[in-house]
Amino acid sequence: MLTSLILIAAAMPAPAPEKFIASSDRWSYTGTIQVYNSFADAVAGKNPRTAAISVPGRDGSLYLARNMGGEYGDYNAILTNWYATTNPDPSKKGFGNPNNKNEGFVQMYDADASNWKNQKAYWSRDKGTFTVEAKGMRASYPSVEDPGDYARLWNAGAPPASGEGTKGTFLRYEYKMVATGLAGAANSEGLIENTRNASSYSGYYRAIFQNESSRHPESNGFYVVSLTFGNGSWAVSNNVAQNDKFVSATVK
Repeated sequence: MLTSLILIAAAMPAPAPEKFIASSDRWSYTGTIQVYNSFADAVAGKNPRTAAISVPGRDGSLYLARNMGGEYGDYNAILTNWYATTNPDPSKKGFGNPNNKNEGFVQMYDADASNWKNQKAYWSRDKGTFTVEAKGMRASYPSVEDPGDYARLWNAGAPPASGEGTKGTFLRYEYKMVATGLAGAANSEGLIENTRNASSYSGYYRAIFQNESSRHPESNGFYVVSLTFGNGSWAVSNNVAQNDKFVSATVK
């Protein structure tokens, strides 16, 4: 009996590799940040150094890719859309963009998706809604170990600082993006891909960030960030947002 079960298990095909793309800079976010002196206090929500500080409305961007191959290397990034530009020269990133500032800025940029876990993306049965979600740990700023990671967060509650004053590590994070009003259809690879932009966006980003600035030690601490995704994008209003790209074979 045991031999037959082993043979049956061996004959079962391995599950297909998870494959998806989620790319959008047509949404916005608001939220709060609260600062603590230790990681333990940040986790427990005790002894905060600051009251909850409101994050001003900012345009958001996400680009996530998994096992797509070809031009799409694995990628895991959620950040402020600071780069959209009204300058006819596309190399002039951030020109005229009100999001191009440290206040409210967030950047979890894991260029090889090395700190991902539990990531998944799927379509609703009517193929009108796309959901992507994941968790991760230790998304950091460039180092010998992770040269493609760029983690930054507004140093809320501290004096304004340069970009270096906002660098550090997202010790833990989780996010979920839900895009609705889509129309998914099979593409040439047999995957389901959107045929129009979403009409609405929702979701969240939650994290604990350790500020590791050396030039601005007054910014050091543990920042608990809670962002809510929504509609209302400066990039969309100014016709400088890219089209959505949502691709996955999974339907739930």
